[in-house]
Amino acid sequence: MNIKYTSLAFFVGILSIGHAEYQIGDSGAVAIGFEASVISTDNVNKDSTEDSDVITSVLPTLQYKSDAGAASIEAYVGQEFITYNDLSENDSEDFKSNVKITFPDELDGENFSLVIEGGYNEYTSARSNQGGQGGVVSTEEVDLSLNTSYYITEDITLRAAVEHLDKESLTTGFADLTTMTVPVAFYYEIDESLSAGVGYRSRSSKVGNQVTSAKADSDDDAFFVGIENQVSDIWGYELEVGVQDRNFDANGIADQDGVFASLLVNWQLSDMTELVGELSNEFGTTLANQSTEIKSVGVQLNHTFDDRLSASLGLSSAETEYTQANGARDDDRFSSFLTVDYKLMDGQWTLRGSVSHDDNDSTVAPANYQALSGGLSSIFIF
Repeated sequence: MNIKYTSLAFFVGILSIGHAEYQIGDSGAVAIGFEASVISTDNVNKDSTEDSDVITSVLPTLQYKSDAGAASIEAYVGQEFITYNDLSENDSEDFKSNVKITFPDELDGENFSLVIEGGYNEYTSARSNQGGQGGVVSTEEVDLSLNTSYYITEDITLRAAVEHLDKESLTTGFADLTTMTVPVAFYYEIDESLSAGVGYRSRSSKVGNQVTSAKADSDDDAFFVGIENQVSDIWGYELEVGVQDRNFDANGIADQDGVFASLLVNWQLSDMTELVGELSNEFGTTLANQSTEIKSVGVQLNHTFDDRLSASLGLSSAETEYTQANGARDDDRFSSFLTVDYKLMDGQWTLRGSVSHDDNDSTVAPANYQALSGGLSSIFIF
């Protein structure tokens, strides 16, 4: 590690000690915080070139929180500075922001809830995460969502949402992407631990005009039944299963259909240990003008050793079929990670060590890769 990164890592440690919070009457509080990390990886681009590097990230933030009045508000704004030790052409400064408003602040006596959330964010990520190969992709993203629940009767609940995401690509060879998702479901509470429901989800995906080939614009429909069951004090699950279809606007692109599935299982092995499992089958669209179907399964073990020390171990597998690419492509990816957290200053300051490994087997040679990464982070939690 050269002098530049040794000095920066030391500077990160000094930054992490600083924290200020200012109360604004009875309406809320403003806080200043920092997140910083140093990560070493043997495959920074997650492709067959296997370029290694050390990446340093510093994220100062200004945060606001209020739970006074009819609604609670959480908001932050910050600027992330990402620096590569060798591949300096990947350096970036990414703006971050988010606002979340929850109404009502307390549900006592209320028969509905509404959560409004949105933000403007800039991202820099490996091209392989967007269906490409080699280097990084820079995007500007605006997201806005409204999620509501309305209790029609004591036993029947209407759940609905509107989710809008607009991604603007700043990298040559990648397109803009706009998606609009509207799920609606009715759930019936059979007893205190068991609910069942039916639902429908509509989603529209539109690719920008930067592409020269047929655009993967599509409209999705999914119909599903759902079960939420807290089987016992130690384990429960949430299941949605049904059918989905995807219809493309462009001629000559074959429409798709398949199983819609989402499963979340929580198992409290002990007071200190939790096991979480997930399974899903979902359509998607990449910035490289590709439609995907992703089948994934994952498991995560969380253990708390004491008030300060905790750890998480995760394993996941995903099969991605690129159904509208420049030539056929199928990827099988296996990922694993381990994180260890140690809390200081009454939980406001967290030191984190992490290691992760990805193994991607693709029918496109440049997308075959393995990547091993390890890092140290310093995080404030307010």
